[in-house]
Amino acid sequence: MKRGIVVVFTLFLAVHTYAQIASSYPHDIGIENDPDVLYVEKFDDGLSSIFGRYDEKVNMDGMSLDADVPPGSTHPYSLKLTNIGGQNNGGHLYKRFVPGFDSTVYLRYYVKYPSISKGYIHHEGVWIGGYNPALLWPHPRAGICGLGDSRISIAYEPVGKETMNTYMYWGDMRHDPSNNCWGNVMILGDSTAEPVPYDDWLCVEIMVKLNNPATAYNGELRIWHDTKEVGHWGPGFPNGSWTWDKFITRDTAPAFEGFRWRTDPKLNLNYIWIEYYDDTSPAGVSHYNKYDHIVIARKRIGPIQTSSTVPSPDYKRVSIFPNPTANQLTITGYHRSQLKIFNSLGTCSYQILLPDNPARIDVSFLPEGVYVVEVSSSEGIVRKKLIKH
Repeated sequence: MKRGIVVVFTLFLAVHTYAQIASSYPHDIGIENDPDVLYVEKFDDGLSSIFGRYDEKVNMDGMSLDADVPPGSTHPYSLKLTNIGGQNNGGHLYKRFVPGFDSTVYLRYYVKYPSISKGYIHHEGVWIGGYNPALLWPHPRAGICGLGDSRISIAYEPVGKETMNTYMYWGDMRHDPSNNCWGNVMILGDSTAEPVPYDDWLCVEIMVKLNNPATAYNGELRIWHDTKEVGHWGPGFPNGSWTWDKFITRDTAPAFEGFRWRTDPKLNLNYIWIEYYDDTSPAGVSHYNKYDHIVIARKRIGPIQTSSTVPSPDYKRVSIFPNPTANQLTITGYHRSQLKIFNSLGTCSYQILLPDNPARIDVSFLPEGVYVVEVSSSEGIVRKKLIKH
């Protein structure tokens, strides 16, 4: 009997893992074509195109594309957001979705918090939520209670210097001792908050199930931190109680009532807010964070998966030289490959199907600067930094 239980449980785990959308799209390549995917942002087509997808952009001059990408990514860039103390508080990208999503929605993204920003993080995460009516800009109205018909805001971000936690607004949120409604914290008590993983890419996934009908307390929230589930709250689970604006998990306490996210069915999930807000940096001091591989879907997405294809031995020896170079670039160690050269804005400046190994490419037409050389084939992708002088 015990053996049969183990077999069934193992089969369930295999099915559950396979059901994650990213498992069908190694490196997230083509994930935007999945029928259950609602939106994808990989920051790989240049800042001009990226900015064109968002309704409000704040401090575009403080945003840049960075060659540091999450493990498993084969795309050239992430988005880096910065601030300068005394001049600005950072910036954000905000996107409205019309008509929005009125059911269960998953948001997955990667974020990197550098250790130099420790102590200077105020709000830095990808928020998902809704306004009624939908807005072209964020309007959180921090501190205000009783807005159940007009807003939902859900984030998982650093709370203080050391740990990650929720920061949420909704109609039934709790107030603090001064009767102000700031973002509610949910991961306390038996649910241990995870530390902020400074200098490492963090995969965050958030599941929001809206309450239907709008009078019911059957909404849910579920959060994964690098694939570890750090909280799941819904009608009847977990057991716990509120201390002002903080929910504390306790086995001896009553069951959580579930979320009544909205009291008006016209309020749905209709925005994401890619945020970097630092209002504490000393004058002239700059801090930053980075984002990449944002996916919104109807089903569990999961982390970036790597291909099961093992690169050939030759592929491990791809090299480019001289580097730096002014005129000519030589590429060796490849096999039936395509070459692309991306500039610092993420725009493809040059591409060619490589001739027989080795190849000599004239790059004299490229302006001076830093580039990413991408050599790709069905066997894999190799990227190397190139300095053109």
